[in-house]
Amino acid sequence: MEAGARTEQLIARLHEVTWEESLQHNGSRIALMLEYLRRSALWAQALDQTRYWPFFDIAAAADPDARLDEAYLDSVLAGLSGRGLRPLDERVIRYMLNFTVLPAWPRDLPDPFEPLLAVYERGGSFGREAGSIRIGVGDGVPARSAEKYARRAPADDLSPAALDVLDRTWEERRAEIARQVQAADRQG
Repeated sequence: MEAGARTEQLIARLHEVTWEESLQHNGSRIALMLEYLRRSALWAQALDQTRYWPFFDIAAAADPDARLDEAYLDSVLAGLSGRGLRPLDERVIRYMLNFTVLPAWPRDLPDPFEPLLAVYERGGSFGREAGSIRIGVGDGVPARSAEKYARRAPADDLSPAALDVLDRTWEERRAEIARQVQAADRQG
């Protein structure tokens, strides 16, 4: 399929991402990843693709013709090369781009990739390790069950202001833990 306005908008947003991971927005990035996991779990269940959850080509599962040309996808990724993308990022970007050409989807299923794109926009890449998705150093969320995530309530508010509050709360919690560790070290 040919790239359209949705594809071009996504590519423009991807070009703005600083791919080297940052800890500045870990609180919001964790919340956004949880929302992505919920949404992708809903899609995985609807498409009978839970064995491929959490990162899979949703568009191809929904409509095998909803794919961009491989040469085009390769050129987009080439335009992002040298900026710190990991192999998982490259695979996920392909899935995101293919989703932009999906002609329609059921109204009861949300856009799965918007929260994941925001994870990238608020601090770069992420990784997978031992059944979890790693966000920053030492933080992560478990990714063991699509069924569990499909039952989660949707995120209340993913506005920039609400995400900033999550970041401040995360930083405050992190600072408090550091104070407790320092106090224990002084007593120890």
